[in-house]
Amino acid sequence: MDYVLIFVCSFLIIYLVYYFVIVKREKGLETFKNGKQLLFFKNAYKLDIKKVDVKKFANSIALANAFIIATTVTIIELFDSYIIKLLVGLVILIPLILIVYYILGKIYKKKEGK
Repeated sequence: MDYVLIFVCSFLIIYLVYYFVIVKREKGLETFKNGKQLLFFKNAYKLDIKKVDVKKFANSIALANAFIIATTVTIIELFDSYIIKLLVGLVILIPLILIVYYILGKIYKKKEGK
């Protein structure tokens, strides 16, 4: 039960911070439009940014990032040693980013066609 609480708390904290700093603010949204994450999706998945609602996309990225970080934090809490936590965190974080961003890229590529 402790791990579920850790997941939910870290997910909510990360999502809310991202939401209020990036998604809700106009200046944050402008920074997002010129940022590396949007450029990654544009190049990797050939997304046409003009056809995508940037605010919804930023919110999707916020949810994805919150899920990735909360999952990683929850998994590393299973270990006691800081070195093992660091190693497991890296091993978990990189594939999670690739998988979640791949799914998100495919979803938005499909939405772009409609």
